[in-house]
Amino acid sequence: MVRQILWNIHVNNSSEELTSSTTTTHLIRHVVIEAHECPFEPLNDYALSEQLLQDIAVILNTEIMARTGYQFEPQGITSVVVVGASHLSVHTWPEYGFATVDLVVCTDNFSVADVLDVVKARFEAKQVSYLEFRRGLVKV
Repeated sequence: MVRQILWNIHVNNSSEELTSSTTTTHLIRHVVIEAHECPFEPLNDYALSEQLLQDIAVILNTEIMARTGYQFEPQGITSVVVVGASHLSVHTWPEYGFATVDLVVCTDNFSVADVLDVVKARFEAKQVSYLEFRRGLVKV
């Protein structure tokens, strides 16, 4: 089962209002994925998390520019890659069978469903869900 919530929120803190005649676009696509009911082992495998981010970068058709991460003791991982389109991250809590994957990108040329399939397969998740935010509302 996949649950999706799409938020398109704009908070205007300026005196200049955007009107219906104003042409706008969002600069950032922020997808927050949650993987639930995962076995302990894949969530505590640093190499697997790194490979997951590599696989997602391929789906997004973007290049990895830099990597960093940390294997926590006694368990858990945080891994981040800077990509040509912005950044991707994984955070795991093996003791709870839970992980999050964040995509903060400046592109629309990918299917979230493809990313969900890879996350579900790599972490052997029984359930995945996601939220999607459009950020950086600007006039064009």
